[in-house]
Amino acid sequence: MHDQMLTLMDDCLSRLSLLRAELAAARCVEPGERRAIALQAVEAAAAFAASATRVVGEPAPVEIFGRAA
Repeated sequence: MHDQMLTLMDDCLSRLSLLRAELAAARCVEPGERRAIALQAVEAAAAFAASATRVVGEPAPVEIFGRAA
């Protein structure tokens, strides 16, 4: 379980770091682009939460933002 959790955390943090870099980039963006990136970050965190709860043997959250986790 320990190794699985570390891998899940590393993957999530890596994805969130990439998305953060996209949000922080000083450049012109298309309308809605930053919102889309923020939603991708939410999705990454939700995927981590669902996977992590299964690894530790807890039931996954029933619903996150209106969708099954």
